[in-house]
Amino acid sequence: MAGKWAKIIAWVVIVLVLVGSIGAIVYFMGGSQGGYKSFYLTVNGDKVMTSAKGYEATIANPLQVEVKYSLEDENTGDYTVKIVPNQLSGKDFDFTLDDDVYSFQAEKDLTEGFLIEKNGNSFTVTPKGTVNDVMAAIYPSYTVGDISMNAYDNMFLLVVTTEDGESSVSVAFSIPEDLAGVILDPPKIEF
Repeated sequence: MAGKWAKIIAWVVIVLVLVGSIGAIVYFMGGSQGGYKSFYLTVNGDKVMTSAKGYEATIANPLQVEVKYSLEDENTGDYTVKIVPNQLSGKDFDFTLDDDVYSFQAEKDLTEGFLIEKNGNSFTVTPKGTVNDVMAAIYPSYTVGDISMNAYDNMFLLVVTTEDGESSVSVAFSIPEDLAGVILDPPKIEF
């Protein structure tokens, strides 16, 4: 009878080891998205394997990003950093450059609106001010219409791509707007 229980326990252990191995393989393969996901980021201390959202970047508190590989013997190599509009349904808006109207989410590259300081396998992303300042930095020869009222959560998308272009990780973030210009109506708050 004891031999029968030993065989059952042995089979249960084998099944658990197989399930754990398959789980590890799926995790490092990036789930159902395919491709080996050894490339990942650490953003403000959080591990990001494929994508994340909900971050904020300011001049005082820029995004702190580390480029990593899950296998220790892999060299990070070079990588590219690009910032584009985050394509969220129902959030697109028009803005003006001089008197011409453009769609925000149709923009191809917003990187010039940010200071990106690389230091080996890490870098920081600092906006060049408010959302309006970012757009003015991208288009210094134009008068950019005020877009601060159209700002939305996770408005910008940081895309970090490996040197070979085969893997990328994206991080959606916002630039919090200064509340100094808010006017209360009615002009008093009662508690």
